[in-house]
Amino acid sequence: MKKISSWTELKLNWNWGMIGFALHRITGIALTIYLFLHIWTLSAVTSGAEAFNHSLDKWDNLMGHIFEYLLLLAVAWHLFNGIRVTFVDFLRFTIQQKRMLAWVVVLTIIVAVISITIFIPEITQAG
Repeated sequence: MKKISSWTELKLNWNWGMIGFALHRITGIALTIYLFLHIWTLSAVTSGAEAFNHSLDKWDNLMGHIFEYLLLLAVAWHLFNGIRVTFVDFLRFTIQQKRMLAWVVVLTIIVAVISITIFIPEITQAG
């Protein structure tokens, strides 16, 4: 019997639920990496106030603001999709799964649009 590769299986089973699952895994890994980076940055407090301020100042630029914005989007997606997965798995809302995934996308887009000027203030500043 021929073994099916992961890529072939991915192509055969392509659907919106799988995209939601993949993004949930990706954001979970990204949030875990962020958590370690956050702890590492805050550990500078043990070296004194000057070292701590220097550690925080490294992130107070456009790239740091973009990373904060992407962090917010990852948290929003992971939160809303996690609630959807909980409803589908434990409360047996499988019939409404596609509609609930659409709401996850809509809510994440709303959070993204509302918060972009808050997290990236360089967008609203005149040249």
